[in-house]
Amino acid sequence: MIPAWFKHNTPLQAQIRDAERRVLQREALVRLGKIKLLENLRHQITSIPNLALAGGIGFISGELSKCPKRQLSSSAVNVPNTEKTPFRNAITLILMARTFYTSFPVTWLIKRFKQSEISARKPD
Repeated sequence: MIPAWFKHNTPLQAQIRDAERRVLQREALVRLGKIKLLENLRHQITSIPNLALAGGIGFISGELSKCPKRQLSSSAVNVPNTEKTPFRNAITLILMARTFYTSFPVTWLIKRFKQSEISARKPD
């Protein structure tokens, strides 16, 4: 069968309409195929046997890729890590601020200060 757009005896407008109709049909078929493919893929990925297989493969590859632990000398085991890094300094500062805030009731002082300001402004 010869397509309508190939026939020379049909008017140009009819050929254009036919081509547009075929493009729209093709887009609809592609959209439908995409939906079916995604549903099938989602079903296969979330099926219990496939999830169990993936978990097993991940566990086995994790076990096989473990590096052997180094043996530390007895003198290295007893030496604490006293190196100060910027990260450790920041953590120490944050913990000190938290300790200070919890031990020293800053909110109580602010509230008390505001109350004293209010009472100072009131005319007796």
